[in-house]
Amino acid sequence: MAKKMKSLGGRSLSKKTSNANNMNALLQEAQKAQLQMQKEIEEMENSLKDLEVEATAGGGVVKIIATCDLRIKDIIISEELEEEDFDTIKDLIIAATNEVVQKAIQLKEEKTNEISEKYLGQLPDLGF
Repeated sequence: MAKKMKSLGGRSLSKKTSNANNMNALLQEAQKAQLQMQKEIEEMENSLKDLEVEATAGGGVVKIIATCDLRIKDIIISEELEEEDFDTIKDLIIAATNEVVQKAIQLKEEKTNEISEKYLGQLPDLGF
C-alpha cells in the first residue's frame, strides 16, 4: 500500500495516516490547552471578589470602593457635602459608581486577555 501510484499524483498513501495522527495529536493538545485555560479563567474569576478598585467624583468628595466582581464594598461621602442638595449628592454617587464599575470591568478584561494570550501563543502554526 505504500507503493506510489500514478493515479494519486505519485503520492504515497502511508503519509495520509501520518498526517491524520499528527492532526489528532494537535487536536488533543488544543483540547488540553483549552481545559487549562478554562480552569485558569475560572480561578481568576473567583479571585475577582478579592480585587478592589475605587473611583471618586466631585474632586474626591464621593468615593466608591468596589470589588472586581462588581460588588460595591463602600461609599464614602465627605462631610463637605452636608449642605448640598440631594440631587447633587445623587449625581456624584452615580458618577463615581459608573467609573468604579468601568474600572472593574477593564481590570477583568485585562486579566482575561493575559490568560488568553498565554494559551493562544502556545497553539502550533497549522500552516493555513
